[in-house]
Amino acid sequence: MKIAAIICEFNPLHSGHKRLIDYAKSIAEHVVCIMSGNFTQRGLPACADKYSRAKHAVMSGADMVIELPTVFATASAQNFARGGVAIAHKIGADYLVFGSECGDLQQLNECVRLLDKSDVQQQIKRQMSLGVSYPKAVATATGCAALDKPNNTLAVEYLRAIAEIDNSIMPFTLQREDNFNGEYGQFASSAALRQNKDLRARYSYDFVCDDINDTVVDRYCDFATKFMSVADMQKLQQIEGVTEGLENRIVAADKAHGFEKMMEDIKTKRYTRLKLQRIVLNCILDIRRNDVQLCKQTLPATKVLAVKKSAATLLSRTDNQSDEITTRADNLYRSLTGYSYPTKLPVFD
Repeated sequence: MKIAAIICEFNPLHSGHKRLIDYAKSIAEHVVCIMSGNFTQRGLPACADKYSRAKHAVMSGADMVIELPTVFATASAQNFARGGVAIAHKIGADYLVFGSECGDLQQLNECVRLLDKSDVQQQIKRQMSLGVSYPKAVATATGCAALDKPNNTLAVEYLRAIAEIDNSIMPFTLQREDNFNGEYGQFASSAALRQNKDLRARYSYDFVCDDINDTVVDRYCDFATKFMSVADMQKLQQIEGVTEGLENRIVAADKAHGFEKMMEDIKTKRYTRLKLQRIVLNCILDIRRNDVQLCKQTLPATKVLAVKKSAATLLSRTDNQSDEITTRADNLYRSLTGYSYPTKLPVFD
């Protein structure tokens, strides 16, 4: 029995994701999606709760959906990839299937080779010390044009994680085709679907669109601004991502005029908007540097969010447990949406 793993967010799921699942099904007997929970890499709540999004994945062809714990799901590309590959290893996946703009494993592996060179790593550090963001520093230091694209960058991190954790996992990449900004073409990005309701009927599915919550991000941003207004300086210094005196900017930022004004006050050249959003969420969930280090040293929990009845044998490969940080994230999402989590594992025909 061969298993193909897909590390994903499905925020929301669209026709491009269905294409990736179908591709994985052509390779392996079973497809397991390792999916972000209620909060995503953007440092914001998902557009639908994790159980609904897991249902979307199963309805689109996946056999089982396992949650990527929050500490990885809301992290940088390196840790996001590491957490996902660690779960793929834990369940004994044979393949890792992912999309990329280039669709070329040879080119992606060349980027890995360059990225792992010590002089390139030193150049990245120098670039970052000058205030350059990590993605831009990596692209500059390696000279890999492919790393200008977000999914190529993530693909490279998957390959690096496979090499470190389990090099028996065979990678497969599917080229992302057409226009993914939703302006025209066969596919649209999840970002486009979150922002433009009119695109959803064309690029996604009714069973997905019906579950999208268009108010949860605004509710979260309102809560986050209030929460950060009482942030403690000493506690901020221990939070994952807070370095080089960033706690001073956080405390000094204007919280009286909303989330956007607060983020604008905190922002610097080195700290991109996405990174700052992750840091704010880390503050709210109390994700500290030592928490992240500990999680990286152990195999992640494998909480099952949905499974097909015909693939129930896959459950034996999981521990079906969650962790404390993910539980805190779930409690926050529930308070924002009023969603009631299922008391039994969702099993689908």
